[in-house]
Amino acid sequence: MAFECFCTALVDEGKSSLVQLLKESTIESEVSKDRVMIPIGGDIFVVVNEWDDKVLIHIRKYEKNSADTYVPTKKGIALRLNQWQLLEMYVNEIDAAIGQMIDDVTGVPEMTFHLGKGVYVSVNKTYPTVDVRQRWKIPDSNKIVSTKKGISLTYDKWEALKGTFPDVRESVPELETTTPCILSEDHQNQEGMLRCSKL
Repeated sequence: MAFECFCTALVDEGKSSLVQLLKESTIESEVSKDRVMIPIGGDIFVVVNEWDDKVLIHIRKYEKNSADTYVPTKKGIALRLNQWQLLEMYVNEIDAAIGQMIDDVTGVPEMTFHLGKGVYVSVNKTYPTVDVRQRWKIPDSNKIVSTKKGISLTYDKWEALKGTFPDVRESVPELETTTPCILSEDHQNQEGMLRCSKL
């Protein structure tokens, strides 16, 4: 918003050529951070970028700004590499959960899959979506509640997201050397799993 106001002030002062230069440099710097940006429908993208020396994989809604360039919104989630790997690992189980919810086979209202660090994938009967969302545990309680940090994907968008896995793997060679915490040696017993800093 401040950038747009600044650009408007420059135009009012007759310096519209500076505005174009500023917008072009902003667009280049935004794009250069992203390794890949894959659309999955409805202005939702899977984006791989580096932030604070970490590679993150975002599932995020984008909007077009006045320069007709996509910019990220708060609607979405950034996954660490080990969380993305778990998402890939749980694909068959998530698909089975979708089928069970559609057919109302189990009578269970919701099925969840933990990706670590409080991020869950959930499928429920009430809403025909796959929800990837940060949750937190209420202190002094066993209740876990959803936060606003996350995104709900229609089943079509979920299918499109699964289709991005090969392109994401190609743009993130670090995935080959990353191990999800649940497969690490210290998680092969209950005590090690309960001490996990990534859960």
